[in-house]
Amino acid sequence: MNPYIAAAVAEMDKIAVSRLEYPDDPALDPASCRFVAAFARALGARRVLEFGSGFSTLMLAREIEAQENNYLLSIDDSRQYSELAREALDSSGCQAKVEFRVAPLKPKLYGPRLLLSHRLAPGLLEAMGPFDLVLIDTPHHNFGREAVFYDAFRAVSPGGYVVIADANREAEGNLYVRSWMSAFEGAIDPVLLEGIGGGLSVIEKVSEAAPRYPGKGALAASLRTIFSYGLRALRPAR
Repeated sequence: MNPYIAAAVAEMDKIAVSRLEYPDDPALDPASCRFVAAFARALGARRVLEFGSGFSTLMLAREIEAQENNYLLSIDDSRQYSELAREALDSSGCQAKVEFRVAPLKPKLYGPRLLLSHRLAPGLLEAMGPFDLVLIDTPHHNFGREAVFYDAFRAVSPGGYVVIADANREAEGNLYVRSWMSAFEGAIDPVLLEGIGGGLSVIEKVSEAAPRYPGKGALAASLRTIFSYGLRALRPAR
């Protein structure tokens, strides 16, 4: 097993999750929070990018706090979730440098694939990076996370990692990994941890590579995006 993953699995039960701080919903499950925190510690992560603000924001901020020039960029499409995470961080006394951004979802073309991604200024993530670790726990409500990995890849250092939460939850999960493997081939090395919380995909960025977005399944992916975006538009803003 990858030594950083092995170290995190071995140490994750030693990571404290306070019942007073952990919210009932929405939040990354406690086991996944413990692993992500232990993984950041094993990596010695200094700069972290997070999609999905929540309790994980506080866990990650605490892990990087002692690192010189630490930085955590937390992005969410929900202003409510972003504000809750900011309040939890402010009340914790953690002194890590954390920036929160609210970025609504919008359809965007990735080659022939129309996918939902966060509305961010072009080049923003690359300018704020490179990052040692990325956690992807959004979009919420099963709107699909394929595009978020494409966006994150460019901002991760070679040798850095992307962790995708709830890897067991979505039937599309394996489909996403196949699409990423097709797009990046040997530039990424994915590992599925099915037994931790809702499942985690841990993907190492082995090297830089320009994506070759797969044409296979593009029509189905695009139709799912249109349907999901329609559902998103009907939900009240949070």
